[in-house]
Amino acid sequence: MNKKCLPLAALALLLNFFTQEIHAQASGVNPELYMYRHNSAKIISPTGLQVGDILGTLQWRGLTAIGEIELGATIKSFTRASSPGSLTADMIFSTNNGTSLTDRMIITPAGLVGIGTLTPSFNLDVVGNTHTSGRFHGRIHFDQLSVANDAPNTYTDEAYFEQKLRSTLAVPAMAGVNDFGGVLSLAPGGGAYDHQLFFGQDGIWNRREQENNGSWTDSWEKLLSTGDIEGTPNRLARFLPPDNPSSKLGDSQIFDDGTNVGIGTVTPDAAYLLTIGGDTRVTGDVAVDDQLTVGDDLTVSNDATVDGNTTLNGTLDVSNNTNLQGQLDVSGESNFDQRMKIGASNYGTGYLLSVGGKVIAEEVRVALQASWPDYVFDNPTPDIRSWETFILENKHLPGVPSADEVAQAGGIELGENQRVLLEKVEQLTLIIIEQQKQIDSLQKQMSTGKQ
Repeated sequence: MNKKCLPLAALALLLNFFTQEIHAQASGVNPELYMYRHNSAKIISPTGLQVGDILGTLQWRGLTAIGEIELGATIKSFTRASSPGSLTADMIFSTNNGTSLTDRMIITPAGLVGIGTLTPSFNLDVVGNTHTSGRFHGRIHFDQLSVANDAPNTYTDEAYFEQKLRSTLAVPAMAGVNDFGGVLSLAPGGGAYDHQLFFGQDGIWNRREQENNGSWTDSWEKLLSTGDIEGTPNRLARFLPPDNPSSKLGDSQIFDDGTNVGIGTVTPDAAYLLTIGGDTRVTGDVAVDDQLTVGDDLTVSNDATVDGNTTLNGTLDVSNNTNLQGQLDVSGESNFDQRMKIGASNYGTGYLLSVGGKVIAEEVRVALQASWPDYVFDNPTPDIRSWETFILENKHLPGVPSADEVAQAGGIELGENQRVLLEKVEQLTLIIIEQQKQIDSLQKQMSTGKQ
């Protein structure tokens, strides 16, 4: 190979310190430029390279003023290791920031590239922020285990992947769940909240905090399940408590096919919007604007208001007020602990049932607490003359309330009225019997006189 020695004026300063040659082949199929570093004389007993020896430096300088030449950037190669027949070296790229020359990037003998660090551990090891305007292909590396619960203000304008212990981060977990997990920290900056995602055995958890805070105060919340979100068609999902080891969504008791809703049943009656397959307890008010049909017992702990008709095939038990605007059809028993009114504007004071209209029944049974008037037959027969005097003075029978008294009392008591009427019937019966005896005696006397 035709070679020639090219003295470089730019490297004159380096020649004062090192004995070296720069060789170049300026033309041909394989042009070359190389620096040859050796210690002491080249031919007479040369000394081998030592670790850290500079193999060569390329410098870029510029005239900044008359008589002033400044260094802008360099590429240096340092010996990493050398032995007979073997040489490894680094290549360091440096730039001038205006005040000093700063090392920016290194390529190690193993091909590791470091930006912002001279000790890279990966093929590309970047210390500092990184911006990519195009696509990113390949794997994202997780840092090795970090046991610290790093504060939000330690993450700045970055997305950071780490391996963490959920016990250190206070992520909720049931017994038996693996303590290890991956953490993605998102710190957008600019006053935005920092977010962390913890990827654990039981799903994905999230927490957030203001970017400048020195600790995480927001609690962890589970985001996704440990499996596919599957369930029975038309069944509403059932959410498990946060301390459950599995976050899968299961079936609830509510069925909804978009037309009919069923609670406790997957076959709601097509004639009704809501079908409940079991006991139902309502602790608040219930308002029904149309008909209410109950096939079994109905128990209401509070007020019940029905604007339409009501049909009960079972037992109705209402602990508080009941307001029915339509018809009430009860096939079973009904128990009312309070007063009841039908068609009346007010409840009658002292009465359990107030009816503002007529009542029709095949039979009405009144059980009086007072004695039935059989005592009439144990007493003397009333004097019809004294009754006449009383009637002429009071305009009503003795022992029977007057019209004014009935009006003042707001009506008559059916049971008491029947008792009084029966008493008068029995008294009148005794009077008739007495009169019949007198008639029979007069007839006998008249028959005797004629003879």
